[in-house]
Amino acid sequence: MGELQKRRLVMDQIFQEYDVGMKGELTVYELQSLHESVRLGGISIQQVIASMHYTCAADTCDPSELFEVLQEMDRRYYLLQDFKWEFALLDREQVDTITEDQARFMMESVHGNLFSQRKWEKFLHSRPVPGSRVSLAEIEVDLCNIPSKEDILHEKMEEEREREERIRMVREKKEAEERAKELARKQLEEERKQQQEAIKRQQDEEDRRRKEEEDKKKRERLEFEKLKEEEERGRLEAEERERQRRILQEKERERGIEIEEVQDALEVERELKRRAEALEEQEKQEAERVKNIEEETEEAIKKEKEAEEEAKRAREAALAAKDAAARKQAEEEEKKAKEKARRAKNNRIRKHLKLAIKERDREKIKWSVKEFKLAKLSDDDGDLAKGERILAVHDADEMLRDAMERRSLEDLDKGIAFVKKKGFDVHLPHRMIEANKMLLRLKRLKRLRDEIMNLKQSTVAEIRSYQKPPRVVHQVMIGTYLLLGVKEKETKEWKRMQALVGKTGKEGLKRRVLECDISKVDVNMAKRAKTLLDEFDLDEVRDTSAGAAVFYVWATATVEEVEDREEKKAAGEDVDGPAKDGKREAKTYKHELKTGKLTITI
Repeated sequence: MGELQKRRLVMDQIFQEYDVGMKGELTVYELQSLHESVRLGGISIQQVIASMHYTCAADTCDPSELFEVLQEMDRRYYLLQDFKWEFALLDREQVDTITEDQARFMMESVHGNLFSQRKWEKFLHSRPVPGSRVSLAEIEVDLCNIPSKEDILHEKMEEEREREERIRMVREKKEAEERAKELARKQLEEERKQQQEAIKRQQDEEDRRRKEEEDKKKRERLEFEKLKEEEERGRLEAEERERQRRILQEKERERGIEIEEVQDALEVERELKRRAEALEEQEKQEAERVKNIEEETEEAIKKEKEAEEEAKRAREAALAAKDAAARKQAEEEEKKAKEKARRAKNNRIRKHLKLAIKERDREKIKWSVKEFKLAKLSDDDGDLAKGERILAVHDADEMLRDAMERRSLEDLDKGIAFVKKKGFDVHLPHRMIEANKMLLRLKRLKRLRDEIMNLKQSTVAEIRSYQKPPRVVHQVMIGTYLLLGVKEKETKEWKRMQALVGKTGKEGLKRRVLECDISKVDVNMAKRAKTLLDEFDLDEVRDTSAGAAVFYVWATATVEEVEDREEKKAAGEDVDGPAKDGKREAKTYKHELKTGKLTITI
């Protein structure tokens, strides 16, 4: 068996091994895989395509072309090893890139007299960032290509054709200009003729119009009164229609407001029902027990006044006594009156504390507890403990509210745990609902930041490497940078976006995301980012780019937080917060305690 036949048998066997689909031809990727199994590392897809261009009649390889294709791929493989060494010599900074002048020098050294200035200029114009440093991957195919005299001749013929085309275009332009001048001259003559005819027609038209205007004035004088009446009637009808329209709009607006209020009320009721049911029975019992506490408090105040008046009269009687027996009797009466006044005062203090607890006014409870302790009363009814617990609940509520305002994950987590540990959550159902919602959102944001922190630099580089990015990737990155404070006009062009994504250090994308303060994100930019992101869903983004999907999730969550922040600002004081009138009443009560008055504001 001859060498040629043996080689053919070997090629057929190799071909069948890699022709998995039994198509009778090998694709670019199958050829690359075949070559990688023979030569360590193989060559790039672009080199495989170039090899097929030199040896194959079509875009695929049939069995008869396999040997020649492999030879061409081997030639490029071994040439590339030398070129890598020469490239490394030129890359003195060891950054895997060289300047454009160095790349041209290398190309001229390889191709010699067959170097094509035309191809080189075409290569420079096709680069995504002209003037930037050149990697070996950009020029490896051109370095390995074999230029020929036919290619040079073909280029010269192309240049000659272009030159002749330019000459033809200049000649046609001159001819067109001459034709335009001639046409303009004819048009000018035609316009002059038309102007003369127009002047004559205008004079005739003016005479006719003058006569018509005289007739018209006569008709207008006759119809003026009639038109005036019709206009007045139309005005009145229009005003009536407008009034009816406004009434209908007002009704529709009121109906819409009612619907919104009902919906909001139902939503609040659904949120509160879970936490409020446990307190409902207890509140009913408490309300029944202190049903008449206002009347009892007023009665206690009245009795305290009477007891103080009685003690005052007894003291005056003791001072006015004329003999020792009368003075002694008066002093005993004064002692009894003082004891009665003390008991009345203690009773009033207890009633005040009960009333403050019923009203759940923080300042009133605070001062009533203080007065209760100063009087050193025994907590027989448990009101002192209940008041102190209400104050503790208020303090816990303030702690939660402060943590929510600062959106501190650590403080909010500690605050929720503290409230649960103390058993205050049953007293703060609304605040706990909001706090837990915010806690989940903050934890989600933290996880997203951790994902971005652990994001490989290669994934970010993959986003930056797009020459013409998919629309979904570009819009996700525009939305991300909007939230970071970069205006949309600065990211509309992908080249400028590439420059932003490529920054490192403090300006690096990952670091800017990690240091993003949601409280400082502009709400208008967040709204615009939401508009851009709402065009896609997560699956669509993830199918296109895994890196863009991470930024999509972070941006979406950040927009939600900004919206929640703005809703909180718009809503103002929430349902668990103290009423404004309560503050005024608390100040009145505080003043009464300091001045010693016995009246109370109900």
